[in-house]
Amino acid sequence: MDITLRDVTPDDAEALAHVLITAGESAFRGLVPDQCLTFTEAESAANWRRFLGGEGVPESDFFVVAIVNGVVVGYVWGGTHADDPVYRGELRQIQILPDSQGRGVGRKLVAYVAEKLASQKIYTMRVEVISVNPNRAFYERLGAKYVSEHPYDWDGVMMSMCVYGWADTRGFY
Repeated sequence: MDITLRDVTPDDAEALAHVLITAGESAFRGLVPDQCLTFTEAESAANWRRFLGGEGVPESDFFVVAIVNGVVVGYVWGGTHADDPVYRGELRQIQILPDSQGRGVGRKLVAYVAEKLASQKIYTMRVEVISVNPNRAFYERLGAKYVSEHPYDWDGVMMSMCVYGWADTRGFY
């Protein structure tokens, strides 16, 4: 599969919303209360347009989409994490359409984040994952180690958020 990465633009709002909502439905339907999954693609696209238009985007953050055969099949959002002295980089969000999972898209997106952080001389990275996420094993297969857990409020539902970390990301690129 030929996977192309490119920087996200505000014009990608609808594609990002489609990937986010579709991947979320696939991963979480039946594992979390329905109220956590009521967000629509239209609502998500509006949020992405505002966010990518500069509303609250930290300067150190970066976003890329993964494209296969001209279609956005996933994205990743990464940046620095100043509040963690051990894991100074963060994989903030990664989403991949269910039909494109298991085909190297996620690995390529994680490697992109690691390489982008390395350009800032950051060689450690963390990711936070809802404990019921069936894709947690993906991070473990990529060498992330369980670090800790903390409570998380997902639309009024208290859940557990797991933190995973990579002590050295130089093997990704």
